[in-house]
Amino acid sequence: MEAEFKPQTDPQSSQQGLVHIGADVKVTGKFEACDIAEIHGSLDGEIQTNELLIHEGGHLTGMAVCKVVRISGALDGEVDASELLQIQAKGRVDGKINYTRLVIEDGGILKGDVSPNSKVQRSKPEVPLKNSPGGSLLKITDQSVVPADDLAAE
Repeated sequence: MEAEFKPQTDPQSSQQGLVHIGADVKVTGKFEACDIAEIHGSLDGEIQTNELLIHEGGHLTGMAVCKVVRISGALDGEVDASELLQIQAKGRVDGKINYTRLVIEDGGILKGDVSPNSKVQRSKPEVPLKNSPGGSLLKITDQSVVPADDLAAE
C-alpha cells in the first residue's frame, strides 16, 4: 500500500504541511512538499521536507531530502541535509549521507558514505567538539586538531 501526502491548502491551518507518523504506526510511501515531518513510528520510503524529526523509537528506511534533519531514532538509507544534519545522543544514521552542517552529539552514531554538500565552505573548515578527551574543546581545521584552550594563545 502506497501513501502520498499533499499539504493542506488552508492558510489558516497551523498544521499546514505537517506529516506525523505516530508510535507503532508503519507507513510505506512517498511524501513531498511538506514543511515538517515527525516520525515516531516507521516510514519505509521517501520524504522531502523542510524539517525532518525522527524521534527516539522512530525509524526511516529509504531516502530523505530535507533542509534540516534531527535524529534521535534511526535512519537507514540516503539523507541529503541542505542546511543541518543533527544526530542526537540516541540517534543512528547508516547509509549515504550528504550534509552542509553536521552535528553529532556524544553517543550518536554515523556510519556509511559521508560527503559534504557543495555549499560547505572548504577554505577553513572547523568543527568544535564537546566532550573531547580530557574534557576540553577541540577545534578541527583543514590542517590540525588543536585544543580550544590553546587557541586563545594564537
